[in-house]
Amino acid sequence: MMKIGSAWFHQWTRPRREEFSHDSEVCGLREKLEKSQRDVNYLKFQLTKTRADKFELEQRPAEMRDIIAAILNETDEQLKSELRFHVQEAEAGTGWDVVTDHCCLGGCDMNVRAFRTERDALLFARLLKAVDYRPSHNIACPACYEEHMKGRNCL
Repeated sequence: MMKIGSAWFHQWTRPRREEFSHDSEVCGLREKLEKSQRDVNYLKFQLTKTRADKFELEQRPAEMRDIIAAILNETDEQLKSELRFHVQEAEAGTGWDVVTDHCCLGGCDMNVRAFRTERDALLFARLLKAVDYRPSHNIACPACYEEHMKGRNCL
């Protein structure tokens, strides 16, 4: 009797195992298909975004041409009112400087650009703003860095 019952049980569970195996295989394939569809949708989004960025970049030269022309026609007072960078008379008194960066440790002027006239310096500072130049926020001048490291007993 045990043999008959055992054979019946194996016969009854065998098709079920195949059915479960088939269901899990279909489920696995369905998951892979859904993941692939998500990947395709993401890539479509990236392609659309890239095309929009490309179009915007293609328009930039014409826009910049107009912006630069407008800047060059601004008065000194207009240039001064639109400054993002510090324009100062050179220490030697021979020209003008534009400070484009500051030391993050001591606030020292860094990457100072020298110009012969105040207007040239103002124009440079204004053009930096027009191209959306952003100075680094985490740079230190050598003197302040050395002092900082001495304070930490690293040198």
